[in-house]
Amino acid sequence: MKFLFKYLFFVLISSIIFHLSSASVLAAEFKTDYQVEYNLSQSQNNLNSQVIFKIKIINLKSEVFVSKFSISIPNTFSITNLKTSDDNGYITPKITTDEDKTKIELEFSNPAVGKDSVNTFFLNFDQANLFKVNGKIWEVVLPVIESKENESHTVTVNLPETTNKKISISKPKPDLVTGNKIIWNNPNTRTIYAVFGESQVYQSELTYHLKNDQIYPIFTEVAFPPETPNQKIFLQSINKPPESVRIDEDGNYLGKYFLKPLETKTIVYKSLIEVYSKTRDEATPYFRSIINQQKNHLLTAKKYWQISKVDFAENINTPKEIYNFVTSSLKYNYSKINSNNKRLGAEAVLSNPDQAVCMEFTDLFIAIAREKGIYSREIQGYGFSLDPKLQPLSLSSDILHAWPEYYDLKTESWIAVDPTWENTSGIDYFSSFDLNHIAFVIHGKNPEYPQPAGMYKIENSRDVSIKPTTDKPIEKKEIVIEGINFPTTISDKKSYKGKFIIKNNGNSYLWQVPVNLEAKNIIIEKEKFVIPVLAPFEKKSITFNYSSGEKNKRIQGILTINVLQKQLLEQKINIIPFIYTLIIKIFAVLLGLSVLFLIYRVILNIKRHDH
Repeated sequence: MKFLFKYLFFVLISSIIFHLSSASVLAAEFKTDYQVEYNLSQSQNNLNSQVIFKIKIINLKSEVFVSKFSISIPNTFSITNLKTSDDNGYITPKITTDEDKTKIELEFSNPAVGKDSVNTFFLNFDQANLFKVNGKIWEVVLPVIESKENESHTVTVNLPETTNKKISISKPKPDLVTGNKIIWNNPNTRTIYAVFGESQVYQSELTYHLKNDQIYPIFTEVAFPPETPNQKIFLQSINKPPESVRIDEDGNYLGKYFLKPLETKTIVYKSLIEVYSKTRDEATPYFRSIINQQKNHLLTAKKYWQISKVDFAENINTPKEIYNFVTSSLKYNYSKINSNNKRLGAEAVLSNPDQAVCMEFTDLFIAIAREKGIYSREIQGYGFSLDPKLQPLSLSSDILHAWPEYYDLKTESWIAVDPTWENTSGIDYFSSFDLNHIAFVIHGKNPEYPQPAGMYKIENSRDVSIKPTTDKPIEKKEIVIEGINFPTTISDKKSYKGKFIIKNNGNSYLWQVPVNLEAKNIIIEKEKFVIPVLAPFEKKSITFNYSSGEKNKRIQGILTINVLQKQLLEQKINIIPFIYTLIIKIFAVLLGLSVLFLIYRVILNIKRHDH
């Protein structure tokens, strides 16, 4: 009798097949209980696991029993210190090896017979590459036994006693977390995916090759990685800072560059990028506030995001139903990864479902979602993959990836999903995400602009480098004031307009930036401003109206500008009473008239002398 373990742990495990054999054993004639336990220990940057399999077989009839058992393990699933036993003690396994797998055969030394009798196999071995240390986090994909009738399955993970890491992402959710023990009972997924640690940090180095083929000068924009509800940027350097930067309607971070006729420039961008398992409270209000400005284009059928016939989607209405349809309808075509891949779009991939890569999975999800009135968009960026077979990357340039997001009106938040990687790995990428997706650009209004890093290429250059790191990002907040423009000598009878520019010279986005104006002997019409977001190098203008707080008195006022609760400017303003101004004006008029009179007299004298 055969039982299939669907093991999908990156390259390490392709399948593990258990064989239980006897004379005409039927599924209804016994009950099987699988208990798998992973005991972790840490040495330097490695995680080792001692794996214990306990397989309990309960006879449901008196006339049959199980006598033999075998397990086939791929050679890439490297195990050491194998020990096998049954209820009566140690069993000497019979081991055979071929090019692909190692087969371990076991036989009960003295099997119990009769109804309700129990026979148990034990396998104990060490496995060094099951749990991955990936920068700041631990990551694992555990195999799950395919559930059948009369079977139960428990998976237990025991973390090292010395660790303070907690499980932040789990698919499916565990049934019990107590201390350093995590338990899943009868998981109904093909795999268990778990992440230990709240965030992941990546060292990025991105190269942008810019070239002006024209005989006249031009301005061009490049897209640097943006901050999102789950992603924070810590800028380290840009070898050629942009002329200016802006955040567009979709939230892209765009740098503007000037190119002379036929000029080329190479821009090298370096930063630490931190990806979080939960949305960031500081960024959430901004993204909620701009959704009303985005709604019109987030439902528009665009190139690649349109379907002429939607009869097939009559019963597909929710994001989950759309996701399931896309995941089950398309087949990932690995042969297109390294080829000159042409983007098909939603319409074409429906007719060619076996020609899909990540762009087609994404385009089809967005097209159906928009047709159903669900706000959706595309993210292009980098997927940090430990196995290109299970988590493929397929944008035609550097090693890039694409996935969709939809806007959840109940939680007022963007939800990232990845139908491509669920299709290829069996991991649930709908109910929760991971820490391996780094956003380079956001496509809500235009599916082709801006281009992500990796698309600004010269020939076959490698322009994207993303590596996990244990470095701790340090946020540098620095605001400067530029372009100060307001009179510093004013009359007590007039109102004046002032203007200054706030620039972010720090290394990360600043959210909900408070700008407060304070004054002595000055009345300011509006004293408090809030800049919703300010990216590195970005500038925002502040305009305000002010007037004298004292009348008919010559006095000095003081204007103070505070940003992020730090005083950046203290400006003295001289207040001149209107009467002083009036007297000065009268005196100036009289003086002018006197000068004119003198000139007139001089001219008359000259004329008389001539005659």
